[in-house]
Amino acid sequence: MIKKILFTLITLLIISCGNENKKTIQQLLDEGNLTELQDRRSSLIIQKGEINTELDEVTKAVNILDTAQSFVLVNTLTTKNESINHFSSFQGIIKTDQNMIIYPEFSGRIISVIVGEGDSVKKGQTLATIDDGGLSDELKLVESQANLAKTVFERQSKLWENQIGSEIQFLEAKTNYEVQKNRLQSIREALNKTKITAPFSGTIDDVMVESGQLVSPPMMPDQNGAFRIVNLDELYVESLVPESFIGKIKTGSSVNVDIPVNQSSFSSTVKYSGSSIDPKSRTFKIEATVPQNNSSIMPNMNAEVNILDYSNQQAILIPESIVSEDSENRKFVFVVKNNTAVKVIIKTGYTQNGFIEVTEGLQLNQVVINEGGRIVKEGQKVKIYN
Repeated sequence: MIKKILFTLITLLIISCGNENKKTIQQLLDEGNLTELQDRRSSLIIQKGEINTELDEVTKAVNILDTAQSFVLVNTLTTKNESINHFSSFQGIIKTDQNMIIYPEFSGRIISVIVGEGDSVKKGQTLATIDDGGLSDELKLVESQANLAKTVFERQSKLWENQIGSEIQFLEAKTNYEVQKNRLQSIREALNKTKITAPFSGTIDDVMVESGQLVSPPMMPDQNGAFRIVNLDELYVESLVPESFIGKIKTGSSVNVDIPVNQSSFSSTVKYSGSSIDPKSRTFKIEATVPQNNSSIMPNMNAEVNILDYSNQQAILIPESIVSEDSENRKFVFVVKNNTAVKVIIKTGYTQNGFIEVTEGLQLNQVVINEGGRIVKEGQKVKIYN
């Protein structure tokens, strides 16, 4: 290559020396010598091509040997398979199906209130008692009458089996016994209603009666009750989800729930996903179980429900900050090939903690410019300083 350069320089020197004996362009123009002007132009064109070729070779050689050439320093990352889990957020509310007001079923005066607010009770446990108004005494009398009627009926039955006595006597004894049994059953049922009991296990949330107070079964919709009982072991969070999430959110989907009012949170799964769309709100209902033994969570609390709607365990993730857009609104990044920055058009998906999923454009083990990507240009030489 050095010999070629020397040869070119010598040729140019000889040409320049020879030019001293040549006529000038003006002289040839004055003489009207078109032929020599054409010959000289052809010669110069050939010389120009040779000089340009040699200049390119010299420039490449200089770039190789010149260690002071300008490079852009960049930091890079290598693409690999990573996990991405995307959650969508919705408003929700804590609910329970076992939250009810207990009303008295018997009219009378409260004799005793056995439980207080905050007490845990079992299903069937007595919460308060009501004066029975003499039903206990009546029960004893009717029990005696029923026992007598039973004895008479049994005797008449034996006599009738032995064809002794009349059928009328037998039927009268049977009827009287049935009447006394029904009467006894009615009194016992009424006496049971003098006890206000828990319909299910839970916690007494409100006591609305006191000893000596007159109570009666509800006659009006807004009539006060006796107790409010809540089962805090059967809480769930309910949320309304836009119809566009059908197919993405279903029974078994992971859920993270935040309770802003007390800054508590818990993880759960969707236990129910609605099978119909509300025509007005264009949403469907989902429910997720609230873990038991969490006294900080109560019915009617507002919640932020974060539901897993996308997951990819073999995703390619890159920092969202290194993604740029060109004049055609195409997203791109720079990769390094042979110490050169190469622009790559990409398509992206969901984001996660400052990273974005690349769905098209990048493959595994590609070297992507992480720091310096904003100042580097297509085709520019780069030097990696990881």
